[in-house]
Amino acid sequence: MYFSDLNHFKSSSGYEIDGLWYPRVTAIVSIKAKPALYKYYADLPSFAAGEAIKNKSAEEGTLLHETVEAILAGKDLPIPDSVKPAVSAFLDFKNQHEIIPHQMEQKVVSKKHHYAGTMDVLAEVDGRLGVLDIKTSVAIYRDYGIQTAAYVEALKEQPTLPALTRWVLRLDQARTCIRGCGAKLRDKGGNQKIRLGKGKSASACPHVWSDQIGEVEFKELGNIAGDTAAFLASKTLWEWEHAYWLEKIYDLPAGVAVAKL
Repeated sequence: MYFSDLNHFKSSSGYEIDGLWYPRVTAIVSIKAKPALYKYYADLPSFAAGEAIKNKSAEEGTLLHETVEAILAGKDLPIPDSVKPAVSAFLDFKNQHEIIPHQMEQKVVSKKHHYAGTMDVLAEVDGRLGVLDIKTSVAIYRDYGIQTAAYVEALKEQPTLPALTRWVLRLDQARTCIRGCGAKLRDKGGNQKIRLGKGKSASACPHVWSDQIGEVEFKELGNIAGDTAAFLASKTLWEWEHAYWLEKIYDLPAGVAVAKL
């Protein structure tokens, strides 16, 4: 990403908290390569088209995300028609599990490793406390483990908290082929994409699509030690990549190893 000046870098990449600037978790994890994202852009007619779809998709995801968090907070609000199938699926899930939110959209800071981030929800789910990360993607990606591990690592610096687990709650909606071939039609950001079911006949099926159906996937993430190590390694690489700006922020001589801050 191009940064026009120091203020642009600071506002795009971190938070000012109690007079100190901290790099943001999501900025740090962005340093990791994302082959699926590269393929997404490669399959589109232009980069501009990809950006337009991505931005509209982000708006739709934010609407779903905010609606679900409002429900968790106990707010009574109308559910937008555009996300109603996914919200309905979430409500079914919520009725089957006890979810008690403790903190929502809360900034967490690691003074030990010098970073900050905004976690979605710190919640008890069926009696266990952990970080609940809400995603509106088509799948649960490994990168989510790095992000959530960063939040848990920062929360560990609060001595009053017990050991935490991590979950990803993925919400989505799509149309399915009522002919039973297993294909799904997903419309996100104005971009329609068909994902074929398994079997040789799937590609030849003259699909007939259902109404939008909500999807819920709930997964507890393991290997927190490995994910934490991967996040801290990503932070070291991110600091190397952005040493020019970090040296200005921390008033360091050029060439100083900012990863040792």
